[in-house]
Amino acid sequence: LIATDAAREGLNFQAHCADLFHFDLPWNPGRIEQRNGRIDRKLQPADKVRCHYFMLPQRAEDRVLEVLVTKTETIRRELGSLAKVIDDDVERRLNRGGIRHDAAEALKAKIEQADLEAAAKRAAADELEAARERRDDLAGQIERCRTLLERSRAWVRFDEAPFRDALSCSLELLGAPPLEARKDEHGHPVWAFPPLERRAQTDPSWTATLDSLRPPRELNQKLADWRKEAPIRPVVFKDAAVLTDEVVHLHLEQRVAQRLLARFRAQGFVYNDLSRACLAQTKDSIPRVILLGRLALYGHRAERLHEELVPVTARWVEPSRRGTLRSYARETETRTLALLDEALGSGGAMPNEVIQQRLLDAAPADIDALRPQLERRAEDLAASAAAQLAERGEREARELTETLTAQRQRVVEELERHDAEFRQLTLGFHQEETRQLQVDMRHWQRRLAQFDQDLAGEPERIRAFYEVQARRVEPVGLVYLWPETN
Repeated sequence: LIATDAAREGLNFQAHCADLFHFDLPWNPGRIEQRNGRIDRKLQPADKVRCHYFMLPQRAEDRVLEVLVTKTETIRRELGSLAKVIDDDVERRLNRGGIRHDAAEALKAKIEQADLEAAAKRAAADELEAARERRDDLAGQIERCRTLLERSRAWVRFDEAPFRDALSCSLELLGAPPLEARKDEHGHPVWAFPPLERRAQTDPSWTATLDSLRPPRELNQKLADWRKEAPIRPVVFKDAAVLTDEVVHLHLEQRVAQRLLARFRAQGFVYNDLSRACLAQTKDSIPRVILLGRLALYGHRAERLHEELVPVTARWVEPSRRGTLRSYARETETRTLALLDEALGSGGAMPNEVIQQRLLDAAPADIDALRPQLERRAEDLAASAAAQLAERGEREARELTETLTAQRQRVVEELERHDAEFRQLTLGFHQEETRQLQVDMRHWQRRLAQFDQDLAGEPERIRAFYEVQARRVEPVGLVYLWPETN
């Protein structure tokens, strides 16, 4: 790309290149830094960026500019940044007469020996101190954001591996192959989607959904041509840390993921011949049974507020030799769920058909025996979840109240200032500018009344949103863990 100095700021090229060549050098050091900042910035995939300038020893101007670059680096090293006062001082020296061949050596010596006046140094120090304060404030904001991000991760408990597996399972329910793991040109893992275009031919509603996996549509490109020429891009499940259009970052709110997850949640346990009963072998010596239930809490207008899987585990005994199945205590239940994870990941052999039939025959009675214990467990979890939802509603209502109150106070102060100083504030205003200010003030007065209405109703509406109006518990799966040695 060849550009004039208009590309000095406002354009970001870090995703496309790591080399910058200065055909000329501006006299202001800050402009040099601005130019280099087009590629030396966040999300630059290269470990190093290279900023070049062609130095010709026989050219007198280049000897002066070489000293200018050296001076710039010295200032940055000593002060940590380039202050505008320093930029202006260097630029003023060069603007007096440019770089003349006959005076190049003298100008070079002046720049090397140049130092700021005492007043300019104080101004530079004050400017840098203000910049440091802004930097410290920014660092504090970043730390608060990190804490909030970590708290959000703990709340959502999102893990990319089961998310990816759920999408693959949903694709299989559609009759399509699962996601295919590949490597991109940098060796990073990516996953290819199966050819769902054929699905879109039979179900047109998939067409718009798949558009979110295509490269951006070019200006004035026809929609039909774009869909025909733009391929479905690979997907990733982690931030690629670079600006790229070559992959799509799949997350919970992405359109394709939303549709596949909705299909999985709706049909994952009842689709065609998929049974609610599952059998796996373990290296443990005790046969175990797990009843999985789904707890859902609903708010106003059946808004789903909370959902989670509820497991109840027990030692399995032949129906002819037992009374009522009794659920395990917490420690043994944790051990049983760990065995389940291990068994599902190992892909081992299945027990023989006789054992399979015996367990299948016992499944209805086992569900009846464990269901009351599942419902008691779900009641405890529902009470805990409802308390957390109520706490969240109270917190959000309180934060909204504080925000609205602060905004109302700012509007009140602004109105009082304009009422008291209207004549002074409008000195030199044209008639249209004065009229616009009066319109703004009338809008602020109407906004004050709206603030009172919002404070009276909005916090209570948020509290009501998080109130649990109904709950539902249903068995969604029965799992038998059978010992390999039995």
